[in-house]
Amino acid sequence: MSLRQEDPVLFQVLQNAFTSVAEEMTTLIQNVAFSLVVSDGRDASSSVCTATGDLVASGSHDIPAHIGTHPFSVKGTLAWAGKPAEEYFAPDDIVVMNDAYVGGTHNNDVRLIMPVYFEGRLSAFVANSAHWPDIGGSVPGTFDPNARSSQGEGLIIPPCHLARAGELDHELIRFILRNVRVADTAYGDLLAQVGAVKLGERRLCDLAAEYGSELILAAMQESIAYSEALMREQFTAIPDGEWHAESFVDSDPGIEGSGRVGVRMRLEISGDRATYDLSESDGQAKGAINGPVSCTYSAAIATTKCIFPHVPMNQGVLNAIDFVLPPGPSVVSAEYPAPISGMAATIFPHVANCVLKTFIQVVPERCMAGPTGLINICWGGQDTRDGRNDEYVCYLWLEGGWGGRAAKRDNSTAMTLFATGARNQPIELHERGAPLLFDCYRLEPDTGGPGRSRGSNGVTRRWTITEGDAVLSCLGDGAFEGPWGFAGGESSPPCHFLYAAGEKVETAVGLARTGLRIEADHMLEYHQSGGGGYGDPLERDPTWVLEDVVEGYVTIEGARRSYGVVVTVDERHEHTIDMGATEAERAKLLAERPA
Repeated sequence: MSLRQEDPVLFQVLQNAFTSVAEEMTTLIQNVAFSLVVSDGRDASSSVCTATGDLVASGSHDIPAHIGTHPFSVKGTLAWAGKPAEEYFAPDDIVVMNDAYVGGTHNNDVRLIMPVYFEGRLSAFVANSAHWPDIGGSVPGTFDPNARSSQGEGLIIPPCHLARAGELDHELIRFILRNVRVADTAYGDLLAQVGAVKLGERRLCDLAAEYGSELILAAMQESIAYSEALMREQFTAIPDGEWHAESFVDSDPGIEGSGRVGVRMRLEISGDRATYDLSESDGQAKGAINGPVSCTYSAAIATTKCIFPHVPMNQGVLNAIDFVLPPGPSVVSAEYPAPISGMAATIFPHVANCVLKTFIQVVPERCMAGPTGLINICWGGQDTRDGRNDEYVCYLWLEGGWGGRAAKRDNSTAMTLFATGARNQPIELHERGAPLLFDCYRLEPDTGGPGRSRGSNGVTRRWTITEGDAVLSCLGDGAFEGPWGFAGGESSPPCHFLYAAGEKVETAVGLARTGLRIEADHMLEYHQSGGGGYGDPLERDPTWVLEDVVEGYVTIEGARRSYGVVVTVDERHEHTIDMGATEAERAKLLAERPA
């Protein structure tokens, strides 16, 4: 009899304990890290894995893209070592790595892995990731759309011993820090990560001492089996069949004038198993939009977890899905040394789109229309305020809209699916840490995709650097087409990025730009798209549209244009619906639709 059957309360206690270990690790990183992106942005994650690298647990607010790749990092490190795990990992060792092709995401995400020994036996691993604001390379922040290989995307760290028997290798640390900008900040983040894995190792040993190592190891395996069983249950409830979807990156930045780059997926449900077949996706790109295999798997399982949120996220979710990838190097299965730094803003969201687009055809009540993507905006220069001359690097991302839903009224403006556990970075802290000033940070009206269930609004930020000049790079997607609508819902307006916004000579930055020199007091304006709409917008309850207008999500003009709802304002600034005009306007818009 399994532990779950024999003592379900104890099983649940231990499941929660594994999650708590991961959450405590991430909380430590967040509380003591030096960089804003980690301390306030929470771009860090932690996990517990088995001795073979299978994912057991992660924190409830960790980054989905990190967590989905942690088992690849641990297993990749064991494969890289080329020797038995207990020979490579002695007690109190810590390994550092960021190599996407050994199971990571991109080079900015630095990972630490530490073994956990119970009674002299290697029994588990704890691991964490943190996005460093800079990992070297030709431009501040490292993101470089012009990179033609992974070597051009900053320092690559294959698995190396950062500590042996508890002693840090300060020569290795100096080597790493010599290759990155804002080294003091990176050092603070690294030590936070060291403290976190040590804490995680100690907490697991405490659990083994309290409950017995054999019970803890059995509970780990049973947690994985439980998630797999729940996942298979969900697939069994879906009728057998095939569904197809495709999603497109704007272009390959490595080929001037290239067309769109396609990710294509066939979902097959057969009994209790699902197959995600991405074999028809386009070939490997020249520019930095490729995804390593770990990224593709992570995107697929993170999105699956969004559709089936009650299934605990661990190796069991992966075990219930068969993946089919292209036979050669492709945009979803890049091979070393193809550039991959933009994967979070390109391949990850487009694999996620394909998972959503297939499941929404069969279980729409569990899905949403197209959510916003991601952009990586980095710039750096010298901070000369108050007589200083300090180098700085800023890393900015924005929230955006999530898609409308069949079973809910609307959706929220939130972080991208890549990083649902991340948080917005307060503009006041950005301004304190670097010479910049924000002009606005707002939800943009009329940017949610119209639908019976409206996509949520996009976000606009405007800012200037206040002293000197700086070098800016960005790597994102979605400049030509906003997130998709479904079942009659419309897509949202796309993203845009401007330099010297509103001036006589205005520069369209685009979403794949590197080395742009920006000067003080010239406005930068970036808009992150909203979400796609679900259902016919002319079927939206007019009172909902009125509320949207009052709340500022939709303008009066947008209400009429997109929803056929005529809103009037009286001398007391009270908004009301003209129902007669609304009926006429909706009839007119319906008649104007193509047959």
